[in-house]
Amino acid sequence: MVDKKEAKKAIRTDIDASTIAEEIKLMYLMAGATMSVVEDVRKRIGNIYLKHGLMATHNEMLSGLNDFCKSVKQAGYHFYNRIDTQIISATWGIGCEEKGGNVEAYDGFNADQLEVVRLLMLYVDRTIRSQDAFSKVFKTLRQLPSQGVFKDEDIARFKQK
Repeated sequence: MVDKKEAKKAIRTDIDASTIAEEIKLMYLMAGATMSVVEDVRKRIGNIYLKHGLMATHNEMLSGLNDFCKSVKQAGYHFYNRIDTQIISATWGIGCEEKGGNVEAYDGFNADQLEVVRLLMLYVDRTIRSQDAFSKVFKTLRQLPSQGVFKDEDIARFKQK
């Protein structure tokens, strides 16, 4: 019979010894980045339709985008109500509760989300359909010193075979 208390302790130890926590932070950054892009696209398309005197409805592409936005908003609800509270605890709530929270950590996390968006936009713009440009970007990134967040094997898991 497995002792659940000991098993949970062993699980926590194994997770703490891995880079799973950092990958979760990356997932949070990517989720926030996705939300930022979805909202920007929706707003831009809506503004163009309004500029021409129409509401952004009755269009298959826009209906699909609307449905996607609704799904992202539903996911956003779960993100902000179930995950963002943990982000706030891990940023805003660290060490400065008596002074009203750690604003720099929270703002830094939000800035990181937008940095991910800018990085992806630059990457896509500069490397799309160019194996040479893609190789240069990855070579440059590999030449930078690791900050110890992820191991090379973590990163390699996401290389398409």
